Amino acid sequence: MFKKIVYFFNTAKKRFNRTIKPVIKSLKFLPKILGRKEKILLMVLGLVIVIAGVFIWQRHWVKTTHPVPNYGGTYVEGIVGQPKDLDKHLSRLTGAGLTRFDESGNVVADLAESWQILDDGKTYQFKIRPGYSANDLLAQIQVKNDWSSIDASAPDDSTLVFKFKGSFSPFLYISTEPIFTNGPYQITHEEPNQVTLEPSPGYWQGKPYISKIQINLYSDFNALTQAAKHGDLTGYLKNAESDYQMANASTQSYALPRQLDLFFNLSKPDLADVNLRRSLRDGQAIGKNLNLVLAVADDAKDKQIAENLKQRWQSLGVTIDIKTYSNVDLQKTVIPNRDYDLLLYGEDYGPDPDPYPFWHSSQSGASGSNLSNYSNKKADKLLEDARQSFDAATRNQKYQDFNQILTDDVPYINIEKTTCYYVISNDVQGVGQLYGISEADRFLNINHWYLKTKRVKN
Repeated sequence: MFKKIVYFFNTAKKRFNRTIKPVIKSLKFLPKILGRKEKILLMVLGLVIVIAGVFIWQRHWVKTTHPVPNYGGTYVEGIVGQPKDLDKHLSRLTGAGLTRFDESGNVVADLAESWQILDDGKTYQFKIRPGYSANDLLAQIQVKNDWSSIDASAPDDSTLVFKFKGSFSPFLYISTEPIFTNGPYQITHEEPNQVTLEPSPGYWQGKPYISKIQINLYSDFNALTQAAKHGDLTGYLKNAESDYQMANASTQSYALPRQLDLFFNLSKPDLADVNLRRSLRDGQAIGKNLNLVLAVADDAKDKQIAENLKQRWQSLGVTIDIKTYSNVDLQKTVIPNRDYDLLLYGEDYGPDPDPYPFWHSSQSGASGSNLSNYSNKKADKLLEDARQSFDAATRNQKYQDFNQILTDDVPYINIEKTTCYYVISNDVQGVGQLYGISEADRFLNINHWYLKTKRVKN
């Protein structure tokens, strides 16, 4: 049988040498035989064959593979502000919480993989993920003096325990605050107007896809807009939906638990009449002349709002004397002393929609945040009960009832609510729907963003 195989290949070789080989050798004489037009036609035909082959291969490659995120790329963001403003933007990049919000606003695990609420809401016990130390996290809490009023302990290196004197339902939301230095990125370079971050090693969700994040600071929005127009930015925050949006980009927005309010100081006799306050809220004349002092921060936008209010209320019978203060003076002197008739001021409710710190009667006076010195026993009871309830529907109903009382009593007038508008290039994929309670929360799912892709077999 072996001899037959050898004979077959020897015969095939002789036939190739007699028939095919001479043809191949003769191809070298082809350029001498063909005319110019035939040569061009042959070249075009060859090029078409090559292109068709590449196209067929490419179609096959696309059909048998699919794109997936890949590592690499630099994300450049623009922020209007000063270096001191960076912390509030970087906290979700460099920090993490025990828990976090998902894109629907639900509290989910972060550095803690699970938790229990014990003793009728007086004790919170968090199980810390492998790779992290409960004692290290406790030390961070103590060094930063965060949650200093809370009794915190680490009975072992995988457990953090927080104890309260009474039931305290807001703490699960408070635990979303990114106070721990264990985020997905770390700062690798700092300049006066620029910060560079790269992935932190060992982050529990894995290495982020984007290799570098660069944050550029601009003095005003005009400078930021020019950078966006020149293609220097991948994303940026804007003040209003109507502000400039760069090409090939989309804007995402989410409401923040923050608002600008006009507070009536109810300890002033002239403002004790609820009907007068309702008339001012509804833009109706009060039937008499009234002189009021309005305290406002030394901020261009706030001062303009105050001037507009002064003009509107003049026709209602109210003369407003606007007093402008620095934020330090407002917080250290004016507000503690309640040295105003009216106060234009912003409130940040934070991660939990608990109005207790701002409206319970116990929060009036120099050390509290009840800026109107408002007092209502029924409202107090609703706020107290809501803090002790762990049923979301029950809490929401109590807050609705409380807000109705607040609407009727008019201790303040809401001027505007805050929305975060974020422009992001369409080149960035994996962003999903943004959600948050601060500007920094736009980076809650930064680990899933990517600029590069690669194809893998189906």
